[in-house]
Amino acid sequence: MATETRPATDGVATDEVLGEEAEDVIERGYSVGETRLARSTIDILITGLIGGIEVSLGGLAAASVLGAVLGAAPQAHLYGALAAAAVVFPIGFLLVILGRSELFTENFLIPVVAVVNREGRALDLLRTWAASWVGNMGGCAAMAALLSVPEAIGAPIISGYAAYTDYKLSLPALAIFVSAILAGLIMTVLTWLMLAVRNVVGKILVIWAIGYLIFAANVSHTVVGAALVFIGYSHTAHSWVDVAGWIALSTAGNLVGGVGGVTIFRLAQTREKQRSNRRQERGRA
Repeated sequence: MATETRPATDGVATDEVLGEEAEDVIERGYSVGETRLARSTIDILITGLIGGIEVSLGGLAAASVLGAVLGAAPQAHLYGALAAAAVVFPIGFLLVILGRSELFTENFLIPVVAVVNREGRALDLLRTWAASWVGNMGGCAAMAALLSVPEAIGAPIISGYAAYTDYKLSLPALAIFVSAILAGLIMTVLTWLMLAVRNVVGKILVIWAIGYLIFAANVSHTVVGAALVFIGYSHTAHSWVDVAGWIALSTAGNLVGGVGGVTIFRLAQTREKQRSNRRQERGRA
C-alpha cells in the first residue's frame, strides 16, 4: 500500500526522512527476504566473511581509542573509555551496511518475514543463519590472525583489546545472555530502520547512532565481540574455552532478542494494521 507523501519545509518529503508505514516496510521485507534466501551458500559465506573483516576494522578503531584512553588515564573506568571508543566504532557498521556485506544479526528480520509469508523455506532461513555466522566468524578470525602478528599494531591498541576482552569474558553466563538479547533487539531495530528510511543521510545517522549504542552500552553482539575477543583473549588469563562459551551464549541471546524481541511484534503490528484497514474499507462500502 502506498504511503501519502507529506510536504516538508526544506523541500524534501518528510516520509523520505522519517521512513514509511509499518506495512510498507514489511512488504519490502518480503521481497528482499525472498532474494536473500535464494542465494547460494557460497555467496552467503563470502558476504559474511567480508562483513566479519569490515566490522573488525570498526573494532580496530575502537580498540585504538580504548587503549589511548586507558593508557592516558589508567584509573579511568572502562565504561568511560567505551563511551569514547563508541564514537569511532560505527565505522565498521557503515562499511558493512553501505558496502552491502552482511552480519549474522542482520538476518533476524528480513528472511524471517519472508518465511512467515511463505515466500521462502525455513530450511533456507537456517542455512542463511549458519552460513552468515560462519562467514562472520571466519572474517573476524582472519583479521585477528593479521592483527596478532607481533608489532603489527601498537602495544596500547593491544591493551585496548585486552581490556575489552577481560571484561567480556569475566561476566556471568546470565549477564552475557541477557546482554546478547539486548544486542539482538537493537540490531534488528537497525535492520527495520534501514528498510524504513530512504534518505541516505538519514541512514548514515541511524547506523552511527545504533553503532554507538551497541558499543557504548557494551551489549554482547556476537560478531562485534568476536572482532575484539579473538585478538584480546591471548593477552588475558582467559582461554579459548572461555571465548567459545561467550560466543555460544551471545549467539543464542542475539537470536532471541532479534526474532523474539522485534520481528514477532512487528509482524503482529502489521497484521493488526491490515485487519484494521480491511474493517474500515468494509465500513465505507
